[in-house]
Amino acid sequence: MVMPATSAIPPKYEMRAVWLTINWRLDWPSQPATNNTTMQQQQQELCSILDEVKALGLNTVFFQTRIYGEVLYPSEIEPWSRMISGESGRSPGYDVLAFAIDECHRRGLECHAWLITIPAGSSKHVQMQGSKSLPTRHPQLCIKQGSEWYLDPGHPETAQYIASIAQEIAYNYDVDGIHLDYIRYPDKYETFPDGKSYSKYADEGVSLEEWRMENITHIVRTVCDEVKQVDEYIMLSAAPLGRYASVESQPFTSWTCMGGVSQDAVNWLYEGNIDFVAPMMYYKGEGFTPYLIDWVERIGGEGNIVAGLGAYRLDPKEGKWSLTDIDEQIKATRRMKAQGQAFFRWGHLHQYQSLARLLKEQYYTAAALIPPMCQLQGVPTIEAVEGIRLTQQGGEDIVSWQPVDGAVRYVVYATTHDQVDINNPYHIVEPWTTETTVTLPSGYKSFAVTAIDMFRRESTATYYVAKRK
Repeated sequence: MVMPATSAIPPKYEMRAVWLTINWRLDWPSQPATNNTTMQQQQQELCSILDEVKALGLNTVFFQTRIYGEVLYPSEIEPWSRMISGESGRSPGYDVLAFAIDECHRRGLECHAWLITIPAGSSKHVQMQGSKSLPTRHPQLCIKQGSEWYLDPGHPETAQYIASIAQEIAYNYDVDGIHLDYIRYPDKYETFPDGKSYSKYADEGVSLEEWRMENITHIVRTVCDEVKQVDEYIMLSAAPLGRYASVESQPFTSWTCMGGVSQDAVNWLYEGNIDFVAPMMYYKGEGFTPYLIDWVERIGGEGNIVAGLGAYRLDPKEGKWSLTDIDEQIKATRRMKAQGQAFFRWGHLHQYQSLARLLKEQYYTAAALIPPMCQLQGVPTIEAVEGIRLTQQGGEDIVSWQPVDGAVRYVVYATTHDQVDINNPYHIVEPWTTETTVTLPSGYKSFAVTAIDMFRRESTATYYVAKRK
């Protein structure tokens, strides 16, 4: 790939993610699968979306997999989502999560199962679900606040219930990550009616605020323990509020992770319970940059921050942002060495082609590899590839090599110059292949191949220089 003259070299390691929303069918599907024809239409529609995601230079999809006590796969714990099939508990005729994972991987995209954790749905939603609803199946775990139902984070069985869902996914699917959303107390936390649980389960002398904070952290720990027992390579992440805490340079605000919703996400990283956070930083200007700095400084080298950017704010009804607002935020994430960006949500990346062009033509002009997982103490690195060979067939170059134990995919670099530079992402010609051979246009002179292990770590490079006549 030739580097654009006007662009700085982008990071080689960067998560470029998008939230793909199934709730209310905002992003997908456009209609439920009620027969074989509509099932195939759903699948084709998702494939088209993933083609666009790949074309924009993104590399990760947060695929909404659980919504208000309903899921997008055949589960022994919760019913099928009516968003996918039109009726709670009814199968759409195919395993949606398995299909999404396979199609993501086919395009070199990671697929992270995005789980809405604490909310159980509105009264109307619960009524529509009937006997399949979470409050009906597990009334002891649920609390109603106004017209909304929630799992009670303070009930001792709630953590295990949420963890069992994550574990079921980890056990049955080749998913790359599990992404915890709404892992917090509700928006109106001051009036959340959990007094009985506090009286019954809190230790003596522990304040309500301390007890709630520990409840959410306990849920995250339990999810981590259950998932890692099944597959230690699955990335765990969370989408906390965009502001971890108030910062000195800005007016005080209580709407922060630590200010009331009990999300001590920095501690989750320090404890090793998650691999990265994707805070929902849907603010601009001074509402964004000081809080990004705060996240980066607090996390330091203990974990990754992938800044959640509000693409939906370009909608006049949602904020009437300009493209410049998001442009400046992307620049800030790179300037402050965040590990990437995540856009909420896909429909707005698709709708606002000016943003899509900005990503494709200015920021995502070269492929990027997923940053390695953080908690890797004592884990040996993967071996380098051996036996690179170059053959020619039909005017194309076929590069092959020997498989490496523990490799889940390989990266291929090439250049027309004498020496390939694996630190230059413009030299990446294949960022994700599970095969040990690739076919490239003829004309490259220097090649390199690396192996990627389950922790997303890259081996040292093995080089090859073509001897052309």
